[in-house]
Amino acid sequence: MINSFEFLPTKGACGLLGIIRKKNAPKISNAVALKAIECVRFRGSKLGAGFACFNHNDGFIPPYRVKAFVNCKDTAKEVREILSNYANRGLEILSEKEPEFRDGDSFSVYTLFVEAKDIVLYDAINEVNEEMWKDGIKARIYSSARYSNVYKGVGYPLDVAKRCGLLEDRIYADAWLAHTRQPTNSPGRYPVWSHPFSSFECSIIHNGDISSFGSNMEFLNALGMRSHVGTDSEVIARILDYLVRVKGLSMLQAAQILSNPYERVTELLPDEGKAIRELIISFRGAELDGPFSVIAGYSDGKDTYLLGLVDRSKFRPMVVGEDDRGIYIASEECQIKLIAPEAKIWTPKPGGFVLASVKKGLIEAGREDRELFYGFTNSLSQIQLYPTIYKIKEGLIDASKLDYHELNKAIREEFEKGVRDIYLLNVKGQRYIGASLMKPEFYGKNIHIYGTPGNCLANFNMGLNFYVYGNAEDNVGDTMHAGKVIIHGDARDVIAQAFQGGDIFVRGSVGNRAGIQMREYRDKRPYFIIGGRVDDYFCEYMAGGIAILLGFGKKSEDSQITGGFVGTGMVGGKIYIRAKVRQDTIGLPPKKADVLNYLNTLLIDGSLDEETYKKIIDKEWISYNFLKETLSPNLFERVKRFYIGKYVKPLRVEYRELNSTDSKLLEPKLREYFEAFKLSDKLFEEVLGSKFTVITTEEEALKEDKEAIAEE
Repeated sequence: MINSFEFLPTKGACGLLGIIRKKNAPKISNAVALKAIECVRFRGSKLGAGFACFNHNDGFIPPYRVKAFVNCKDTAKEVREILSNYANRGLEILSEKEPEFRDGDSFSVYTLFVEAKDIVLYDAINEVNEEMWKDGIKARIYSSARYSNVYKGVGYPLDVAKRCGLLEDRIYADAWLAHTRQPTNSPGRYPVWSHPFSSFECSIIHNGDISSFGSNMEFLNALGMRSHVGTDSEVIARILDYLVRVKGLSMLQAAQILSNPYERVTELLPDEGKAIRELIISFRGAELDGPFSVIAGYSDGKDTYLLGLVDRSKFRPMVVGEDDRGIYIASEECQIKLIAPEAKIWTPKPGGFVLASVKKGLIEAGREDRELFYGFTNSLSQIQLYPTIYKIKEGLIDASKLDYHELNKAIREEFEKGVRDIYLLNVKGQRYIGASLMKPEFYGKNIHIYGTPGNCLANFNMGLNFYVYGNAEDNVGDTMHAGKVIIHGDARDVIAQAFQGGDIFVRGSVGNRAGIQMREYRDKRPYFIIGGRVDDYFCEYMAGGIAILLGFGKKSEDSQITGGFVGTGMVGGKIYIRAKVRQDTIGLPPKKADVLNYLNTLLIDGSLDEETYKKIIDKEWISYNFLKETLSPNLFERVKRFYIGKYVKPLRVEYRELNSTDSKLLEPKLREYFEAFKLSDKLFEEVLGSKFTVITTEEEALKEDKEAIAEE
């Protein structure tokens, strides 16, 4: 039976979980799925949760299991009567399980086992759902599948599991989905609005908002689909079912359509890009847009699939894990580490998708270089460190049964006793660690974390030092003023947001929006140093501080260790990237075609000569600095409007070796970084002798130029 401890309620944001076993691994118990989704109970609410399981039977075709929520036993009879009317089209009711109502129940589950062609059953379900929805909600068929089953209701996951008999190891499946929190675009008070949403063998769980909901609904309505519950989550299940069941597309093709990769399709090989563009055009209206993360399960009777999708800006979290037994997709890393401690963890790239099946294993990983996201964890495993830690007589706290409030209280009490070093064991996703420890007498003290700290570690830190011996989740060091955060593994999205003092060192890689809105004031200058790589929007709206990306583990000198939009909206500070960064990934550059079209008008009216125009069009990327060097001052003044605006300053981007000014800024902190992670002196010298892409504002660069001339 699952043992769960209560977290204090916090603002939820949908918790997702997907698990699929590998070919030779045993089937997965319902208790495993429950354990992992209860771990993020704080993401949910009492208004909705659910599970779905999937099995393929290699040739055996079971009858359809049709499940409906009904408001009374008389309504169940009405549902049965409508289905019976389709007997003349071959629908046969084989057996049924009557609904059982308990005190306070608004709805109960009515289950029928039927045999029918899918098109007949589809029409019958539509009629039931339309008739039962006319005068309020009397009933709703929410699941009809041969190879999968959906359990959902109102409550937290543990509540739903109790109602559905999913506390003990009872059901074993090839794959599971689990969700906590009701759909935000619904009243959420009835179980029909709970996740998962299902359409035949496809079920989905979703976090976020589908801003393409209108066009997705038009797509479904044009196909004659009707009787929707009205949430943006439901359309995903119905579209996926249409693509794979009706149109016969593969799960890979369906994922390519749903992920809507139009901005990144040019990065693919020509034939692959052409094929995906044709799919998108053919199924226009099926693509998803908006801030979302989605996990879907599907079984065709021959194989079982698990699919994870994130939007192109990765506004909603998703992490992926893999070990010898299975593949895992979740909202937070602590969910995976709780049930698969040895799993390798990475994140899908923005706009990417993860696809796996029992028989084929990992089909799409969601990024090409995932090893950069699990290759830097401290060489000493946490288990190896435990025996040494347990010898410590003071400052040792077992966090396994403490919520974040209780954990911070325990840390505070130890500090108040005069303990200088706190050792937190068995941390499993607790948020806000250190966020309430603001007493000046605590500053300079140390918190050592073993396990996976949850979101918002060291937020508003005023002087504590945090040491994470593993990975950290989202939003580390938000609005941090002083102190240190040293992470021996990787960190996820939105680390160092509004970071304005102290040091954040990451041995591995980080995700989206790292270092956004960094700033400095008076004598405070934050340093953010990352050993691996970053995703999109690195140092977006940066206003101060130093960010250094070292690119350890990159495959070659030409490897791109950043995503797109580096330094977008940057107005201050300095970025150092130990690699040559593509110019089109820095800032928010205008499209080359737009710039060339304008330059062509200058060529036509005689303002621009052909030789200069030819020099410009031959460039792969047309940067602000290149145009400034190439065009006359008068022409440049006319063209630079493409690159600057009221809130965007021109950037100076140089690929070069470090100069004396750079060395003065970097060497002391790089030395601290190397000492923190016990890296070699040889590697230190190699880094200092490397070429960096140096990004700063043109205004700041001119100021440094003047200072350098004055020193000479």
